[in-house]
Amino acid sequence: MLRQVKGNLLRNGKKRTDLFLIYPPWAALGRDTYLQNFLPPLGILTIAAYAESKGYSAHVFDIHGERADDLELRRRLRLTRPRFIGISVLTNMCVPAHKIAKICKEEMPDCTLVVGGVHAEAMPEQMLKNSSIDCVVRGDGEKGMISIMQEKDFKNVAGVSYFDNGKIVHNPAAKVQMDLDIYPQPAYHLVDFANYFPPVGTYRKFPAINMLMTRGCPGKCTFCNSAMTTLRASSPRRIVDQIKNLYHNYGIRQIMFYDDTFTVLKKVCLEFCELLEKEKLDLSYVAYVRGDCFSQELAAAMKKSGCHQVLMGIETGSAEIAKKIGKPIQKERYKESVRIAHENGLEIRGSFIVGNLGETRETMEDTLKFAIDLDIDFMQLNISTPYPGTALYQELVAKGMLRHKDWNAYGQEEIVYDQLNITDQEIYKFVTYAYRKFYLRPMPILRLLKRITVPRLIRDYFVAAKLLLTPGRYVKAREKWSCWSNLKEEDFFDREVGGNEYSRLTYELRQGKFVV
Repeated sequence: MLRQVKGNLLRNGKKRTDLFLIYPPWAALGRDTYLQNFLPPLGILTIAAYAESKGYSAHVFDIHGERADDLELRRRLRLTRPRFIGISVLTNMCVPAHKIAKICKEEMPDCTLVVGGVHAEAMPEQMLKNSSIDCVVRGDGEKGMISIMQEKDFKNVAGVSYFDNGKIVHNPAAKVQMDLDIYPQPAYHLVDFANYFPPVGTYRKFPAINMLMTRGCPGKCTFCNSAMTTLRASSPRRIVDQIKNLYHNYGIRQIMFYDDTFTVLKKVCLEFCELLEKEKLDLSYVAYVRGDCFSQELAAAMKKSGCHQVLMGIETGSAEIAKKIGKPIQKERYKESVRIAHENGLEIRGSFIVGNLGETRETMEDTLKFAIDLDIDFMQLNISTPYPGTALYQELVAKGMLRHKDWNAYGQEEIVYDQLNITDQEIYKFVTYAYRKFYLRPMPILRLLKRITVPRLIRDYFVAAKLLLTPGRYVKAREKWSCWSNLKEEDFFDREVGGNEYSRLTYELRQGKFVV
């Protein structure tokens, strides 16, 4: 039976908003935001668009993008008076999300509050210890959210976990939606583009926006919660039409494709490039690729269609570490991919991980040497972080190597598990050393100067250099939005759920395989 959402009136005669979607803060808990990715939250924008297509009203509040505080959250809730609230939860925003949930229930005690996102679905029991949270949606949120809004209770909604009669109930997983064309373009009209900018070194033009053409990834990386998830794609024609709309109606000139592996579906990628090239739009784009899913044909097509940079997760220069993290791509294959990219006029941003399980000073030196030898244009270093839902997290829990579960620290900048062969200080010092060694060379400096296409890049390069090349960048010198800082997850636990804490592999839980 459908819940009669629309048409319900407040005593003042104004309609209540049907759906209020929230993206919590996360950059507030880390380093300076100039190096962070401030782009619209695609997940909740797609849910909002799908809800609007079904006749519901929707409001999106990107706390992160707007740099908003708890007072603004209360103001928005009182203004919109939503009946349903959805919160997207990544690991680094988990603790602020708990506080947000409490505030929402304080202001709107009769609302139905739903959380989703990779952290929530990996640890539904933990999220439901907060009594303000009514249910957790596992997997894609579009259909799940609409079903919750339509049904009187949760028992008929696939892919939902909830608290009932003193215990947690996990409904069978929802069927994976293979045809992504059923979903409308993300509701970009619900956010202010002035709040957003792409990461330093990825853009050439403004304004910029992010998009997805595919979902899922066939890779088996132990550190990634997208590993082995079902791969599906929107039709290239539909994506090109969305780009045309963004170009003509929003003035967009730069696109960041967030696909885990943009080129893994070669036929789809080539068709997209061909269609986009024919449009002759004055825009550029960036996309993520794998070293083993990149070719001369793809590089040439991407360049012709406006791509100027590819982001490649190379991860390590150690063959031993590469095997351990589930990405044993041969070095020669990476060298070939970089050569192909440069021959076609594409920049290469290489992403690497240090502080892996079993890491040594020698393996980190191998990584730095490999990055320099590859002659990539940009190097990005992250510290190994075991996110719930990944094989790495499960392994470390089983071995008792996790130091804590302060999710605020799970942002790829801090060491959160025991190192076997190296000290924390050695890793932190190596990161600063590696950035200096890589960037303070004539060729990288020359390349950076040549690619200054907009004045903002000068400022961004200066700030990035200050943060990346100076010791102590991992010390939090200032806290933005203090209302979201220094919070502890357990302070929001007011419901006894019983049993142990579980974390499931993302691909398993999306298939309904609960290992308890």
